[in-house]
Amino acid sequence: MESDLHTVSLMNMLIKYADDTDLLVPSASDVGLAEEFNHVKHWADENRMVINILKTKEIVFRRPNPRRCINPVPISEVQQVTSAKLLGITLCDTLRFDAHIGNVLKMCSQRIYLLKLLRDQGLPRYHLSTVFDALVLSRIRHAISAWSGFLSAELKSQVDSFLKRAFKYGFCSILYSIEAIAEDADIDLLCNMKNINHCAHSLLPPVKFCTHYLRLKGHKY
Repeated sequence: MESDLHTVSLMNMLIKYADDTDLLVPSASDVGLAEEFNHVKHWADENRMVINILKTKEIVFRRPNPRRCINPVPISEVQQVTSAKLLGITLCDTLRFDAHIGNVLKMCSQRIYLLKLLRDQGLPRYHLSTVFDALVLSRIRHAISAWSGFLSAELKSQVDSFLKRAFKYGFCSILYSIEAIAEDADIDLLCNMKNINHCAHSLLPPVKFCTHYLRLKGHKY
């Protein structure tokens, strides 16, 4: 239904996923955010669709410690926020992931309580580990290749401490670490991207041809 919705300027970008639409406008764009948003609203009116203004948020990404930071005037009717959730990932205006890790660990702790109830009712450790992978580890792995590289040592330590406690109390049979989980996810992503039919295949750099004998690095790009 949104296939004919495009940005006014080629410098701006629309990202669509099901009924979720995100508009990216860089500060150096020749068409501002307000004009682009009005274009989206006009398209919605012509197609008899309703934009949920209450769920529409505006976030301004900036450097963590700018010498001078002036936020643009918010769009009318739209709340300007410092963090917003996009497809299960909490993005902050400084591109730090403290809030995301906090939300993930909070959700995982709630699911650990469920595992504790199952353990107390006699569920064997093998099956507990299966439930842990399905309910807890899957939440940590969600889109991890997109945010793991931004984690500070402190945030990694928080996740590792949680995983150590889960192993100590017998909820999982393997002692996981955030570094190992992220590395496995990156390897899987690269393997999938090599497929020419993958949606992210075009993001790979060109194949590098070299006549010299070089150290192997796991890929040819």
